[in-house]
Parts: sequence; C-alpha cells; structure tokens
Amino acid sequence: MKLQPAMIFGENMVLQRGMEIPVWGRSVREDLVTVELGSTKVRARAEKGEWCAVLPAMEACEKIRMTISSEKTGERIVFGNAAVGEVWIAAGQSNMEFLLKYDEEAEQLYEEEPDPLLRYFRYPCAAFQGALESCPFPDDGFWRTWESTENRGMFSAPSAYMGKILRKVLGVPVGFVGCNWGGTPAPAWADMEELKDNPALAPVLAWQEKINEKTDYRTYIAASERWSPELPPVEKERERMFMMGVPFDEIMAVMPPMPVPEGYGPYMEGPRSCIRPSGVFEQMVRKIAPYAARGVIWYQGEDDDFRGWQGIYDESMKAVIRSWRRLWNRELPFLQVELAPFEGVGFAAAKDYPLIRHKQRAAAAALPGVHNVCITDAGHRTNIHVRKKRPVGERLALLARKYVYGEQELAADSPELLKAERMAGEAADGIRLYFNHADGGMVIRGDLKAAMEITADGTAAEAEAEAQGNALLLRSPSFREAKEICIRYMEVNYGEAALFNGEGLPAFSFTVRL
Repeated sequence: MKLQPAMIFGENMVLQRGMEIPVWGRSVREDLVTVELGSTKVRARAEKGEWCAVLPAMEACEKIRMTISSEKTGERIVFGNAAVGEVWIAAGQSNMEFLLKYDEEAEQLYEEEPDPLLRYFRYPCAAFQGALESCPFPDDGFWRTWESTENRGMFSAPSAYMGKILRKVLGVPVGFVGCNWGGTPAPAWADMEELKDNPALAPVLAWQEKINEKTDYRTYIAASERWSPELPPVEKERERMFMMGVPFDEIMAVMPPMPVPEGYGPYMEGPRSCIRPSGVFEQMVRKIAPYAARGVIWYQGEDDDFRGWQGIYDESMKAVIRSWRRLWNRELPFLQVELAPFEGVGFAAAKDYPLIRHKQRAAAAALPGVHNVCITDAGHRTNIHVRKKRPVGERLALLARKYVYGEQELAADSPELLKAERMAGEAADGIRLYFNHADGGMVIRGDLKAAMEITADGTAAEAEAEAQGNALLLRSPSFREAKEICIRYMEVNYGEAALFNGEGLPAFSFTVRL
C-alpha cells in the first residue's frame, strides 16, 4: 500500500467543526492526492512523499464519508461513519489515560443508553522511531464509539465524563484524542528547542546527557527492538490490581515483577525511553498534529514530583504549552487538572505535591487560555490512580463551557484565596479570609481544623471558623498579640478538603502570612 493517511484518520472519526480541517499522510513522490468529505473535495501534492490537504471549515454533522485517493497508484481509501463536531486532546500521564473500566462508577455507565456520537481515539504509546512497526498495539490506533461495554471501558475516564456533558450541552458529536503515557514527566511532552531556550530547564537536559554518556548503545538498541508492549497475563493482572487500588506492597508480594530485557524497558532511562526530554513529543504529539481540535485537557505532574523536579514544574509546563501551541499554530486552550491528594508508601510515596499544585497554578497564571481544575476532594491516601474520575471530567466540562464555549456566567472555577486581613479593636482575635469564585457563598464541610494548619508566632493555634458569604472568619485568642500568623490550608500531600463554594467546588490550597 503506497497511499497512507495518518493513523488518526479512520472509521468513526470526529473532525472539528468551525475550523479548517487538515488531512495528511504519505504516498509516492509527487503523487496528487484527493480528499473528499461529503460534497467537499480538495487536492494536495505529495512532495517528497508527504501530503497535506486542508478542507474548509464545516458545520456539525454526522454519518458522512471521507474518501482519499491517489492519482499515481489508483488507490482509494474510504472512511465511513465520520462526524463533524467538537474534538479535545486528552493528554498527560496515567490519570488521564485511566481507563473507564477501572472507575468506581463504570458499571453504572455501562447501563446507560448507547451514544454513537461520543467517540475516543488513543494514539499508541511510542517512544522512538520504529516502535509502532515492531510492536503490537491492539487496543489503540482506532476510533471507538460509546456503544458496547468493551468500547466504553477503553475510554479515558476523565474524557468519558467530560464528553457526556458536552454531548448533552452542545448537542453535536464529541470526540477525544488520547495522547498520554503513564509515568512520563512534563519535559518529555515539550519540543527540544523550547527546553533548550529555558535556562531553568537546563538540569533536565543535563540529567539526560549523563544517562546518554553511560549508555552502551549496542546493547541498549538491540534490547529496545526486542521489547513488546503486549503484556503477558501476569503483568496484565498486576496492572489491573494497581489500577483497582490494591496497595503496591501487596501486589508485589503476590506477583513479583518480571525482568525486563537487559538494557531496556519502556520506563527505564535511556536515549529511547519515554521519559527522555522531548521523546514523546516527537513520537506521539507530532503524529497527531495538526489534527483540528478545540483544545487540550491535561492531567500530569506525578512523575515530576517523583524525580524531584517540583521547583521547575511551572517552567516545564510553560514549555509544554508553548510547544503544542506552536505546533498547532494557534492558542490552544489548556485545561489543567491539579494533582489529587495522595500520600503513598515507599519509593512511590508523594514528595511535595503542594509545590507541584502551586507550580501548576503559576503556569496557568503566566499564560493566557490556561485554567486549572481543583480536586482536593477527590484523592486517595494510598492509590495514586484515584478510581473516581467523575469530578475530574465534570469540572473540566465546566471550565470548557465557561472559557471555551462562552457560558460566562457559569460557576466553573474553584474558590481561590483573594486576600486576608487581621481585624482590630475588640475583634482583634479575628482574621477574615476573602475568596474569589465563592459562588453561592463559602461552605465548610467536614473537619476544617484537620485541613488547616495555623501558627501564631510559630506555635500551633486553633481557631473557630465561620463562613460569611465570600469570606471565612477565623477567631482565636492567639491572634490578639501574635506578631506573625501563618495559615496553611490543604498544603499537604494528602488531606481531606473541607472548604467549598456553594456550587460544591473545593477551594484551592493556600498559604497566607499576616
């Protein structure tokens, strides 16, 4: 076969409405390739064997056909049941990749009516050129529809929950393009030039350089080409147990890990690993660009915490976002999910999630069109893959509706500390904290004292709390004479949220000194 459209094009695909639609692939040199979508027809020349035809913007529709044909070879490829609607890229690491079949509400969703206009495509995990040609990827690389239980279970859970809401609100076909890989750091998803241009990220590049210097390339490359992502049954069962929240030490006691080929493994360090700077950007992100999409939903950061890169995470994410926007040549909206509360054990324990969360907010503040989802109420002490992705998907949908689809009055943002003031006179035992996005007024749920750490001149203090509209009033005798008061809310790896707005959205963590 000489005519080869990019993998992302296929049966059941969803194309973005209201934007030009690039369609690309390979063919024989100087071939003239014709792309037809419905009644629209465009042609492109395959210069050096690569072609890209750009279809004009279309309105939402369903059950249309795309035909791609070659003048030189006479080949003709037909993709049926295509649709035009809304497309989002679901990116990041394992909590975005997290399959619906592992979600605690999966059985409930399986019982719902089929929706053939909600669809999902996941690009196969590929860390180096040639990986897809030598390794099987039976579960990826094609469009699934929200119909059979098997297909629903293979959706990204955050995408499924977000997509169901967008389908209902927008009334058009909705598709998600999964581009994610568990255990990958943010720099792996950025363009190398963007990484090199940022001095703050020099330690990441130096880290990889040291790895390359000590690599035995002959052994490493030979081993990497023997690697296959098709897991044996024992490994699949271990993955299932991990995703279902079985403690890691219990899994290892029952099923010790199988050895990986000498010199290589998909998560090992090396010049072909998925964790190397720019690796998956080159081998995955570039393969789905410039597929027309409305924006990106992003859930990632755990691996950067694992590697001790918390302090530069904002710079890493800015590099990621700028790289993707340059690749798509537009200001793609990025909707970021902040890390959920997690403690963990052993080598997999959280190190400094509070700092990562603040750096996620710093990246959002530094760039336009970036908004954060707060899930301080949706964590798990020992399971990094929290099996409740409904809040994630629903809050992503809220942000998309407000900031992308124009529902400006929608209560979509979590409360964020705006300012704090010490009271005077007879009320000098009080501090008032003011919040923005306090829609419906601030609400205390659960144990606020457990979620909030207060010190007065370095000594632990307790305070009585009262929600007052968009404010929280704290009272303590310790406040009267204290020279410095520090209030920290949810500034821990794992905690249970206790502060919400009236719409049920949890407050972002904060530290304030007075």
